[in-house]
Amino acid sequence: MSRNFALILVGMAGVCWASSGVAVQDFFSHSTKNTMELTNIRMCGAGFLMLVILFLRGKFKLSAARMNRKPKLWLYLFIYGLIGIVMVQFTYFQAISIGGAAATTVILSATPAMVVIWESLWNKKLPKKIEVAAVILAIVGVFLLVTGGDISKILIPLSCVFWSLASGASFAFSMIFGKVLFAERINPAFMTSVGMFTGGLITFTLINDYSWTPFFTRETIFDVAWIIIFGTVIAFLIFNAGLKHLTPEETALTGLTEPVSSVIISYFVFGTTFGLIESFGIVLVLLAVLSPILIKKI
Repeated sequence: MSRNFALILVGMAGVCWASSGVAVQDFFSHSTKNTMELTNIRMCGAGFLMLVILFLRGKFKLSAARMNRKPKLWLYLFIYGLIGIVMVQFTYFQAISIGGAAATTVILSATPAMVVIWESLWNKKLPKKIEVAAVILAIVGVFLLVTGGDISKILIPLSCVFWSLASGASFAFSMIFGKVLFAERINPAFMTSVGMFTGGLITFTLINDYSWTPFFTRETIFDVAWIIIFGTVIAFLIFNAGLKHLTPEETALTGLTEPVSSVIISYFVFGTTFGLIESFGIVLVLLAVLSPILIKKI
């Protein structure tokens, strides 16, 4: 796979995630189900579908055999599923339920800054100057978005900011830790589907209501189907396919499509708008995402 095609795949994944974020917001406006319950059905449903696809393509046995040669890889896969998938989904849904899809995805654009921090700690090296600049732009941008430039005013609930950043940190972890499994030549689809399904099973221990019937009402069934198929199965498969051929930084930067798409979709679906200062904050966050790529082209 060429690098350019890998970039396109990751960009398309961002659009899928953005659309699913809007579907999540619409779901919560029509349902009393909580974020962990939505995480449960999303991961179990999407994980099962991806496992079926793997079996039909004959990819499951080959990857499982490769994992069995190094049993510790199963532990790594469990960690990836728990932190890199369960935590990403739960914190993302929690943030959207509080502050909406547009604000959540923009704050999540600070993920490249988190990747820089993770990479620096993981490799025990100082970040580059441009990476530090990107971190500063992301922090200032998120601050303006949240406060509108007035620290005494909070335009977006702090709990939304917390859960959004927690989701970004988990996502950054998944991109870096996922490279450990890629290095062992583990099929990305296998890694995602097994991690997704086992993670979904884990969430059963964290919920009290196991009824899935409320997810399939006239008001919610389209949202749930979109979240599972486009926002999870397709998004994760093409994202990991692209990630395999890109650096974590390149992958995070290409995720620019998610906040942009989310803001546009939220505007047309929910009429979500931002003031001048908040919009400038969004621009700073997007510049933080783009700056390392732009510098390389100069």
